Amino acid sequence: MGKVVLVTGAARQLGGRFVRRVQCEPGVDRVIAVDAVAPTHELGDAEFVRADIRQSALARILAEHAVDTVVHLDVSGKALGAGGRTAIKETNVIGTM
Repeated sequence: MGKVVLVTGAARQLGGRFVRRVQCEPGVDRVIAVDAVAPTHELGDAEFVRADIRQSALARILAEHAVDTVVHLDVSGKALGAGGRTAIKETNVIGTM
């Protein structure tokens, strides 16, 4: 059985490109693309799940899809809205855990 890869930050350009690329890798059966907002670009055959990686829903998604590989690309260098530095830390650091 091949790998099930979960990619965070799929709505961003880098995340979307990685999602499309990793699907072509031998040994990858499924790709789960996760982001808090819907992507505006194509994700190929990946399954998109709208979720905030800072919330407990991520644990459910990991278990439900039997994910064995996580690629964390939902990172930010500046605050994009409410929450400021705390939101950046939660996404960049806590989201990696």
